[in-house]
Amino acid sequence: MVPENARGDNSPSDKAWTIHAAIIGVNMGNMLFRGLELSPENPDMGTVIGLAVLAAALPFQAVFFLINSYIQEFDNPNDVEYIILLRLSIICQMVSYLSLLGLAWLFFNTHQYIGIAFATGAVIAIVLVRSATNQAVTLRESAM
Repeated sequence: MVPENARGDNSPSDKAWTIHAAIIGVNMGNMLFRGLELSPENPDMGTVIGLAVLAAALPFQAVFFLINSYIQEFDNPNDVEYIILLRLSIICQMVSYLSLLGLAWLFFNTHQYIGIAFATGAVIAIVLVRSATNQAVTLRESAM
């Protein structure tokens, strides 16, 4: 979800933290355990590709947390710095969501039906979560 100024209620920004923390946990768990399964002499390149996607996404996920924390301190959401950081945050979120493709690749590498099922479920889940959080923001703004 797009970060908002910090509020006392359970804002969409708090939910974004939870979602991205879960994605980081899943990515790190897969990198650790699937990485330990790799044979040093002859690694499975499908697994290596999937783990590389997860590894590439981790810095963006960390930057999302840093930017999100900093953005919540802004008093004026029309400030140029706030708008630029908000856009960067959105880019980091999308890369974080795209890391699910690495997981799908790892599952597809396990078995094609498992990979297809995961990829389908991930796409549906992302669309539903983004839709619900966007509606929550719209409803909150119309209530003010």
